[in-house]
Amino acid sequence: MTAVAERPTSATPEPPPAQRARGLLAYLTSTDHKRIGIAYMVTAFIFFMIGGALAEVIRAQLFSPNSNLVSESTYDQVFTMHGSIMLFLFLGPFAFGLANYMVPLQIGARDMAFPRLNA
Repeated sequence: MTAVAERPTSATPEPPPAQRARGLLAYLTSTDHKRIGIAYMVTAFIFFMIGGALAEVIRAQLFSPNSNLVSESTYDQVFTMHGSIMLFLFLGPFAFGLANYMVPLQIGARDMAFPRLNA
């Protein structure tokens, strides 16, 4: 017959588990692919709104002939800023954020291959 002895108690108690970050800090320090993807898409949406405001300035300038809403030089600058913002600060980050959110779900992975590198 085998005798089972009681497990000896440790001299030091286990430390309490570390508290997880909450709110905005949790989104800024997360390695979760969903949170990172959402952060990219929200940031891209903010730039979409800025680019949309510039598009409205362009449309207002072209609403009537000889409109003096902005000067010719300013119109060229607004047109260039609108195109650059929509391509580089909206379309690219939004596509990357959508891919960061969706690809791990589509392939059945729990997380990205290198989550710290992703953050």
